[in-house]
Parts: sequence; structure tokens; C-alpha cells
Amino acid sequence: MERTLRLLPRHQILYDVAQQMPEGESSSVETYLHFLGLASDILAAQQAFYDRFDLSEGKLVILLLLRQGPGVGMTPSQLAEAAGVTRGTITGLLAGLERSELIIRLEHPEDGRMVTIELTQQALLLFEQILPERIRRICAFMTALTEKEQQQLLGLLGKMALHLPALHEG
Repeated sequence: MERTLRLLPRHQILYDVAQQMPEGESSSVETYLHFLGLASDILAAQQAFYDRFDLSEGKLVILLLLRQGPGVGMTPSQLAEAAGVTRGTITGLLAGLERSELIIRLEHPEDGRMVTIELTQQALLLFEQILPERIRRICAFMTALTEKEQQQLLGLLGKMALHLPALHEG
């Protein structure tokens, strides 16, 4: 069953207003709103997947950083920098991962005032379950496009990324 693109009611209102503008503008707004709706659906599906494992994208990023790390653990500040988050955010993420018994805090080998974060065996087992399934689902979703279409989409997304500041201008 093919799903047709339709706007969410909250998007339809803006589209209705845009239709009163010149053709190029209403077409741009329509395309943008469909893109926004699909992006929202993708993020919701991703979070529903993570919820099954009591994870979030942020928590998974931390686990992956530790998995790919130097093998001796990382400090909270190293993790914050590598993940591109604040120290306050990393504190919350680490607390949640520790409650889930996916990480442990160990005394830093060179400085007893610091701690290093390491993965538990439970986290390693979780990777065996979650990563293949997540990659399989992404690949299944992307089969809607041929390899050539995926490359075209990457190019188009790159062009759109260059104009992202237009959404932030005041």
C-alpha cells in the first residue's frame, strides 16, 4: 500500500496561507512542509525504536563513542566534547546509562580525582542486538530509492544544508 504525501493539519494551515502567495512561494512552502512531515515521522520511528531499549539518540551516541574509543575508557569531559554536548548534558546522559547498567565509572588511572567511563558487558550485548536491527531498518527504509536516487538526494540535502541559515535569520 503506497502512502501518499499529505500535510498534517498543523502544516495545512500554513500551506493554505502560502497558496495566496505567488506560485513559486506556495510550491516552496508545500515542499518544505512535506519534507518537515517526513522528517518528523522518521524521528518518531527512530525514537520508538530506541524506546524499546530505554535509549535515546544521545545515550546511543555516548555508548558508540565508548565502543569506538581508545579502549581504556573516556572521561566525562572527553565524552562531552566528542559528542558535542555540554557537561551538564553529559552528566544527565551518563546518569541514565549508569542506572541502566550500561556504563560504569572507574577511578582514573593517573588522577584519582577524575573518573573514566567504560562500557559494561550488558552494553556490549546490547550492541549485538540493537546495531544490526537498526542498520537493517535504515536499509529497508532507504530501498525506496535506487542507489542513484540516494546519491541525488544526498546532493540535494547538501544544497539545502547550505541554505539552513535562512531559517535562523531574524
